[in-house]
Amino acid sequence: MVSWTDSESTDDSAAQYISSDDSPVKIPATIDEPSFEGLADDLNVICEHGNPGRKYVAFEGISIGRRFIACATEGVANCGLVQWVDDHWPEHLQNAIHKLWLMYEHSQHENRMACLEHI
Repeated sequence: MVSWTDSESTDDSAAQYISSDDSPVKIPATIDEPSFEGLADDLNVICEHGNPGRKYVAFEGISIGRRFIACATEGVANCGLVQWVDDHWPEHLQNAIHKLWLMYEHSQHENRMACLEHI
C-alpha cells in the first residue's frame, strides 16, 4: 500500500542528482515495487562503474509509476546512469497527474497551517 510522507515534495534533501551531457537530471523519489526491484542483470544495463544498474519505480510528479534503471554503485558518486524503461505517459494523463500532485501539495500545506494555528 502506498503511503504519503509529510515532507515537502520540493525538498531536494532526499533527491539524488546525476550528471549528463546536457544538464543535471534529478532522480525522482521512488516506491517499492516487488515486480520491478533489484539489480537490472536481466536488462543488460551497465553503468560507468562496470556494475549493473538498479531497478526503480518513480513515485513523484508526472513520472509516477514509470520504471527506470539508475546507477546502483554505493559509496561513490553517481555516474549518471538513468534509463527509463517505460515511455512518457500520454499528455492527458500527465496533466491529470500534475493536477493531483498540486491538490496533494495544497492539502499538505493546509494541514501544516492548521497545525500551526493550534500551537
